[in-house]
Amino acid sequence: MPGLEIPGEFLRHAFLDTVVPHAQSVDIEGSLTAALEDGADDLPSVLATISQRQILFFDESLPVRIVLRLSDCTETTLKHYLPCLEVKLDVYAVDPAENVAENPTPTREVIFSGLVNTEEEPLVVFNEFEGDEGTGNHVYLIWNIETFLKRPRNRIQNPSLLFMASASLNPAEAGRQEDPEDDYLPPLVPASTNMLQPLAGDKSLTHREPFLPASRLLRVVPTTSTEDPIYNIQQQHGHPFRVVPAASARVRYSRLNNYTGLPTTIASLDFEVTPYVNSEVVFDKADLQLSEGTLESLSDTPGLSLPLTCRPRDDVTLVYKLTPEYGPESNGSSTVMMSILDISLEAQILLAEDCKPRISMQWRTNVDFSVALNPTFGGPSQALQRNNRPTSLSMHANSSSRPSTATANRSSLRERAYSVTDIGVTISFSGPVSVEVGSPFSWSVFIVNRSNAPRKFALIAVPRRKRVDPRGHKARPSSASISSRKEDRVAEAVTDDNIVHAMQKSVAGQEAELISLSTDIRVGPLLPGTCHATEIKLLPLATGSLSLEAVRLVDVNTNETTDIRDLPDILAEDQPRTA
Repeated sequence: MPGLEIPGEFLRHAFLDTVVPHAQSVDIEGSLTAALEDGADDLPSVLATISQRQILFFDESLPVRIVLRLSDCTETTLKHYLPCLEVKLDVYAVDPAENVAENPTPTREVIFSGLVNTEEEPLVVFNEFEGDEGTGNHVYLIWNIETFLKRPRNRIQNPSLLFMASASLNPAEAGRQEDPEDDYLPPLVPASTNMLQPLAGDKSLTHREPFLPASRLLRVVPTTSTEDPIYNIQQQHGHPFRVVPAASARVRYSRLNNYTGLPTTIASLDFEVTPYVNSEVVFDKADLQLSEGTLESLSDTPGLSLPLTCRPRDDVTLVYKLTPEYGPESNGSSTVMMSILDISLEAQILLAEDCKPRISMQWRTNVDFSVALNPTFGGPSQALQRNNRPTSLSMHANSSSRPSTATANRSSLRERAYSVTDIGVTISFSGPVSVEVGSPFSWSVFIVNRSNAPRKFALIAVPRRKRVDPRGHKARPSSASISSRKEDRVAEAVTDDNIVHAMQKSVAGQEAELISLSTDIRVGPLLPGTCHATEIKLLPLATGSLSLEAVRLVDVNTNETTDIRDLPDILAEDQPRTA
């Protein structure tokens, strides 16, 4: 295309810089025009007339201007290469006071990285001038990009932010945009030399002129330009901006000391303005969403409703009542109940009339609605202090209308059991208290991996067995063995057959009272912080109070075993007779 520059020359004399304006509605076009009319030449002098921010805040949504200056660029060239120009902005958290001599690689962390939206056309300012070499022009391209200043993960003593812009040109995009169906070389790119050009005059080749490009045989180095082409540039210098946290927030939980059908948790949300801010902060949004539960605000009173104007060191506490959708009575699968709480906070900092930056904080946390076996047990009184006092007492099971045939006290039976192992795993069991003989039932098992390593388990139900009589039976020789003692060739009998028969006949049989129908239960792999629910099927074969010896938890990776003996109680009754 006539009048176009070579793609490698488009960014040869270009400069990049960033502007963080103090006023949110700044007229940057008017400021640039005024500076150019006053005789400003280089790009830093032009941008020096724009008032910029002196202090920034973490969690702030900050608009940033990116300025690209091109030299001797025509309007045709600009329209051709602008769609294939990619502009990027990186924001670094640095410590300007860090000694480079002591630490050759200073701490630098990227807290934001984004591309300019190519669909939005930049602001263009043309400036023509006359110099010693003739007439020239400067073209200023200005983009607006919205950044979010998140907090760095690394601990930086005196943090500052450094804005670095970069631009890259992809000439292949320009050729495709000019003619998407053109499979030939892009404009202004020389074709390869024809190695069979001397055979073009051969009369025997009348159908087609032979053609063999030199690129198929050897590597051709272009000699059109003595300098390497430039397809990307980067901002050379950056001005560090001081950054401080404007506010901090945290949430705390406390459980109500009363027993209800649904466990209730009180969440206290604290919003504190830091002393680094010398202006007022308007706390105007607090949005909390609880999955699998309901949330009720307890701070909707006059004087505490948002928005609230806060001064430095002010601390605002909002109280919420969290209730899950299901409780331990309605969901017998486990005593461990987890829900997710999404928190979103926003505030506005009143720095000046024309500068009111906004900060926003969003995070997600887990809420544990697990309750003790008897939350009404309460704390110890001053008149009664005991060592090793249990944190809770067992709940009284709801007695059914069917008369009990067992000798166990129904008021002391437990439907749930909760255990914490030494390997950082919590496991809970829940199931029915009253069961019928010969009818299978299930225990619901809920396992939570609270350790820092993935786990994989196997569950084994260990049945209870009667203890064997420790008193052994002595081998008494029979009359046949006594009579044969006199003979030297016959050894003394160890045990007579009559004694063995009598022992077998007098031994009481050990009948199974509770059988596990789940032979192999596998759980995992469980990542840290994840949970899993499963079941153990049991079959009662006798009446009365039944129990397992233990449920063995085996770590498949390390073969480490843990016997859990705190299990729910089982009261087996005879099946009702039908008339």
